[in-house]
Amino acid sequence: MESMIWRVLNEIPDFKEFMNVDELNASARELASKHPDRVSMFKIGEARNGEPINCLKIGSGELTALLFAFPHPNEPIGSMTLEYLSWRLSVDDTFRSKMNTTWYIIKCVDPFGARLNEGWFKGDWSLRKYALNYYRPPGYKQIEWAFPVEYKTLKFDKPIPETQALMNLINEIKPDYVSSLHNAGFCGAYFYLSDPIPDVYDKLHVVTSKFDIPLHLGEPEVPYANKFADAIFKMPTVVEEYEYLAEHLKKDPSEVIRSGASSDEYVKRINKNALTVVCEVPYIYDDRIANTTPVGIKRRDILLLEAEKTRRQLIELKKRLETIKYCVDESSPFYEALSEFIRIGLESVKARKNWAKKDPSTTRQATVSELFDSMVARIYFYGMLRLGLFYRLTCEKPEEPILKEHCKWSLKKIELMCKEFMDMSNYIVIPVRNLVGVQLGSILYTLMAKSSISN
Repeated sequence: MESMIWRVLNEIPDFKEFMNVDELNASARELASKHPDRVSMFKIGEARNGEPINCLKIGSGELTALLFAFPHPNEPIGSMTLEYLSWRLSVDDTFRSKMNTTWYIIKCVDPFGARLNEGWFKGDWSLRKYALNYYRPPGYKQIEWAFPVEYKTLKFDKPIPETQALMNLINEIKPDYVSSLHNAGFCGAYFYLSDPIPDVYDKLHVVTSKFDIPLHLGEPEVPYANKFADAIFKMPTVVEEYEYLAEHLKKDPSEVIRSGASSDEYVKRINKNALTVVCEVPYIYDDRIANTTPVGIKRRDILLLEAEKTRRQLIELKKRLETIKYCVDESSPFYEALSEFIRIGLESVKARKNWAKKDPSTTRQATVSELFDSMVARIYFYGMLRLGLFYRLTCEKPEEPILKEHCKWSLKKIELMCKEFMDMSNYIVIPVRNLVGVQLGSILYTLMAKSSISN
């Protein structure tokens, strides 16, 4: 099996750019048309703009696997992983037979949001182009975080149409294995597993090494992440987020959390033995993200400084958004996203500061990777993306003088931050093929492990 996996991984095409929604749909239709004996395509629902969400069913093995891309619309790497996987399964009889799986593959579960990102999909990747064409919805409209949940004071029961479509499919097929194909931005590779599988950890590390992507050894995505191994964590839940906020904020967590549970939490309700897997790979990396040399500064001091700098960025955006609020469309996807990111971002900063002051793990020396992750990736990379949303909002009505003024300000600010970022980082753009290799490798190895556990 392992030799077959590497044969498949080694033959990944040299993708140069990302496919748009129309191209993904056309490819799926062509695949179903060419191989009707082993591939079928059907609609699982509609996006919030009325566009169909299509699913491919391939094979008829014993395990049932559900894979979906664009769980967040600024994350297209998974669509390329599924583009290659779907074609490979269709033409490679040995591969399809040995995997012994019935595959449900959704190349784009959020066509509405994906289309709002297509401005940066083609050509060479650059941070400036990414920021100026970036869109990510607020939490309560993120497909991954809009599953129903009821826990203590938290109740979310309004899944968006895309999430409801996934729920209906999950209810019907009761998958044994689910991979929500996320990707990060500027970090190393890291993984989330719903359950510990020690035998697979080294294999995931080998895959990242073979495709020249460092492991993420900076700060974890959330402070409450439960670590299985280097860059491998237990899948976080909204319940854990609730308890973290309850401990570190002086307010009811339900006042902060407006979104719901994740696909992992929902799948476990339908099939408690299901394995869910997320592989996060970045667009760019800097070697310092994997450097664990101590820097002689307390981790706590760096965390608090990053939190304060982020707070100031959010406050500035909040003031500017309030200034232009009267002349923008509050139903704009950019307005609703930015206003919610500012609101929850300020609450998250408070909680992170309180956590950093109390948690004993923050008293040790920080590493190069933690310092770089906090002060360069989080402040500049992600700060520019929030500015990108503000820029796109102010560009919607260029005839408004005040919006024109703020549009110029945001563009100038993005250009300045981009220059500063370039001065501080020796980042390298990762080839799409390598990103697909790590994602697909993580899927095949964990699915193989699930198969052996089930048998």
